Amino acid sequence: MKDEVLLARKYGDISLAKYLSRFVSLNGRDLRKVTHDEVRLLFPNIRRASIAEVKKNPSLICTGEVILVDDGRNIVPYYIPQERCENIESEFIREEVKKDKIDDTVYDYANMSIYELRCLLKRKFNSYRNQACAKMELGRREIVLHKKYKRSEEKKKGLE
Repeated sequence: MKDEVLLARKYGDISLAKYLSRFVSLNGRDLRKVTHDEVRLLFPNIRRASIAEVKKNPSLICTGEVILVDDGRNIVPYYIPQERCENIESEFIREEVKKDKIDDTVYDYANMSIYELRCLLKRKFNSYRNQACAKMELGRREIVLHKKYKRSEEKKKGLE
């Protein structure tokens, strides 16, 4: 197992949202979505420790100087700040990144090339209707998308 996970099991850890609400005096629903990289960019004054440093000197955790913080992906040790901003309460609002718009236009599938029809099968940018119509058109042109085979015939070929 990873060293961070072993340390967290031994000493315990808290979530990054709890750490930010207790020691940086932030609140809001979006704290649950924050990652360690975003904290490094948004709050450069928050100090981190390294896993090697904590493994070498576990008394840092026992005395309460360092706390293990989990963001759902990674566990990172943070120093507990000496000065707490308890009188300042601020709301943390995270801006959502606009997702790519899904193409839902109706095409003339009969006049499209095979390459264009295969591009419509990608789920990231096309709607379900476009994918289904492209599959039907490829089926009409007798282009096989998935090879089907019988297991018994494959076993016979392997034995010969």
